[in-house]
Amino acid sequence: MHLPRILLTAVLLTGIAACGNTSNSQDETPAELTGSGPATLWVRAADEPLDKALVAEWNAKNPDRKITMLTVPDAQYVQKYVQAVRGGDAPDLAAVDIANVKSLTSQGLLTDITAQLKALPYKDKLAPAGVQISTVDGKTYALPHQLDVSMLYYNKGLFTKAGLDPAKPPATLDEVVAAARKITALGNGTYGFAFAGNCAGCNAYTMLPYIWASGGDIMNADGTEATLDDPAVAAVLNAHKTMWDEKLMPDSAKDDNGATWLSSFQGGKVGMVALGSFAVSVFKADPKIDFGVTPIPGTSGTSAFLGGDVIGISKGAKNAKTAWDFIAWSMDLEVQKTVVAKTGQLTVRSDAADNPSTQAEPRLLAANKMIADARVPVTAKYNSLFIDPTGPYLQFIRDWVFTGDPAQAIDKGKSGFSSRLAS
Repeated sequence: MHLPRILLTAVLLTGIAACGNTSNSQDETPAELTGSGPATLWVRAADEPLDKALVAEWNAKNPDRKITMLTVPDAQYVQKYVQAVRGGDAPDLAAVDIANVKSLTSQGLLTDITAQLKALPYKDKLAPAGVQISTVDGKTYALPHQLDVSMLYYNKGLFTKAGLDPAKPPATLDEVVAAARKITALGNGTYGFAFAGNCAGCNAYTMLPYIWASGGDIMNADGTEATLDDPAVAAVLNAHKTMWDEKLMPDSAKDDNGATWLSSFQGGKVGMVALGSFAVSVFKADPKIDFGVTPIPGTSGTSAFLGGDVIGISKGAKNAKTAWDFIAWSMDLEVQKTVVAKTGQLTVRSDAADNPSTQAEPRLLAANKMIADARVPVTAKYNSLFIDPTGPYLQFIRDWVFTGDPAQAIDKGKSGFSSRLAS
């Protein structure tokens, strides 16, 4: 599933500072959804293929209520959407990056669909983090739409050669480092581990789960302050620093801005790399690589970042009833099993995860099962903090891992996070 989604999201997106809150529109009592005519849908360019398939299927079944889809470049999406809603020209539906939905809800740009959600018999089966990140003060404004999870990929062939059991991938951060040492010891240009050391978004998606799995976080619960001196953060960055210092990863990791994020592992010379579940379909097409997947481990558990999109109804939508009907239809069990799962994508419902398509690809089924415990950072400034290549998060990682100065990393990082959070 989607090589373009994660690379575009992680590499090309630039920071878009969230605007200030609007009036107390989110305190309003939800009104009955009206407007049953043709509707409009905005989607991110990175996620266009599945949306195109869903819209085509819907339009074939609903010729009097067709959906017109507009694809917006990822880096421009939030800014253009804010302008459209405030200018009175909002699309009926918005499929937005799950990590950016807080930016929209904080500005009151989406319609309250709490009542509609409560009426769904399968509401408890929806990806928890996707619902939680879209909920403010008990009111829900968007639901899971297209999903991806980050996980650890490992080369089974290299594990076997290094005397490691390919049926028992690393379950702790220490085991990751130990396995990396054994694989690197094979020599001949082989490395135990790799990561995209100069890619902000890549490391939000794949390094934050190591921290969560170590019992900590990089921000406080409401996303208003950085917690860069959390012991869990130190444990994760020290493990990466150790692997860098001991040359357990290729030199290219330092400057990798995401361009070789996949290819380093795909070349068969890297033992482990954390990526999104989209890479399963990329790697399975290559008969030269025998790979497995496992949850990203920390010092005290495992975790995952829930990526992809949520979908909501715009404030001021002219055809909100059609918009909701499309959302509910897209989550229908059969639609999830046929249109969604058949394309190699993860399902938004846990009761749809085990289907003929995922049964044929156990690694996707494993990814689907990780959704239940996956998380999303809680901040309206996600792009500015974690995606912007000039932002504080990437510099924090680089100062710690490559410069080797944790104290400087924490000091500069706290200042950078505070500045961006206050803007």
